[in-house]
Amino acid sequence: KRLIGGDSFVAREANPEWIKKRDEIYATIKGRRVEELSTKTPVDITVTMPDGKVIAEDKEGAKFQAWKTSPYDVAVTISQGLADASAVARVTYEKFVDDYSPAEDGMEGEDTLMDAMADLTLDDEASGKTMLWDMTRPLVGPVSKLEFCKFDDDRDAKTVFWHSSAHMLGEALEHLYGCKLTIGPPLAGGFYYDSYMGKESLKEDDYKPIEQEVNKIIKQKQKFERMVVTKDEALELFADNPFKQEILTT
Repeated sequence: KRLIGGDSFVAREANPEWIKKRDEIYATIKGRRVEELSTKTPVDITVTMPDGKVIAEDKEGAKFQAWKTSPYDVAVTISQGLADASAVARVTYEKFVDDYSPAEDGMEGEDTLMDAMADLTLDDEASGKTMLWDMTRPLVGPVSKLEFCKFDDDRDAKTVFWHSSAHMLGEALEHLYGCKLTIGPPLAGGFYYDSYMGKESLKEDDYKPIEQEVNKIIKQKQKFERMVVTKDEALELFADNPFKQEILTT
C-alpha cells in the first residue's frame, strides 16, 4: 500500500527552507498575474444595490470601472463600517466586459472546494452570473445586484470566514513544525486543517504555541489575495508537498 506522505516529514522543523522557496515562486507567479491584469481595458460600470439604488462613482466622483473597482470600494462609498464588516460580496452581473474570460479567471470546471465542504449544507442559489466575490477582487462588468455579506447574518459569509481561518491555522502549522498540509475546509460551525507529521502527532502541549502563532499572524494583518494559477504553476508551488501534488494530478 502506497503512503502519500512517505518520508516527506522526518522531524519537526520551524520555518523550513521550502517555505522561503515557495514564497519566492509565489512572488514570481504573482508578477505574471499583475502583468496580465495591466493588459485589461478599464471601462465604466454601474452597480445596483438590493434596494434598487444605482451607484456609478465614489465619494470623490471617480467613476467605477471594471478591472479596478472592487466590492470593498463600493462599500466604502456607502460607509467605512459596512466595508469593514463585510466578509464577502454576492455579485449578480448584468454582463461581463469583453476582455473577461471565466476560464482564464478559474471560474470554469468543477468546484473541488465544495467537495471538501461536504459537512456544509449551503443553499445553491448561485447560478448564471451570480457568485460570491472577494471584497478586494476587481469587478468585471456592470452589476445588477450587489450584496454585502456579514458574518453574523449570512451563512456564506461564515463559510468564507472559516475558510480564511483554516488558512491561518495551516500557516501556523507550517511555520512551527514544517507540517505537510493536506485539506483544510470550513465546516458548519468552524474549520480544521488536516496535516501530516510522519510518525509524530500533535500533543496537548502544542495547542498553546499554535494559538499564539495564529494570533501573531492575525496581528500581522496579512492580505488574503485570490490568485489564479495554472496546473504547472501549482505543482511548482507545492513541489515539497506530496498531498497537494496528489490532489493536483488526480
